[in-house]
Amino acid sequence: MKIRQGTYLNAILTVNAVLLSALVWTQLAPRPVMAETATAQATRRPGIPNAAEQRQKLITAVKDMKASVDSTRKLLESGKLKVEVTNLDEIRLEADRGR
Repeated sequence: MKIRQGTYLNAILTVNAVLLSALVWTQLAPRPVMAETATAQATRRPGIPNAAEQRQKLITAVKDMKASVDSTRKLLESGKLKVEVTNLDEIRLEADRGR
């Protein structure tokens, strides 16, 4: 039991030492790594995609697609659009052959 306690204590002390070292390093470094601020991508640089622009294009495409689907649905519901199958017998024969 003492071996497990010693191993556990050593592990906890090691983790604490590593965390304390990292904290001291971030506080004393000339330019602390953790002090950096996140900024939005303002300009387009070659080779780097603009996520905001891509997202806006996607939103626009989805809105256009929704408008198209809505207009098609309204047309179907109004009864102005009719579908007529003229070769129903041929379709039935092909379906029977496939079985």
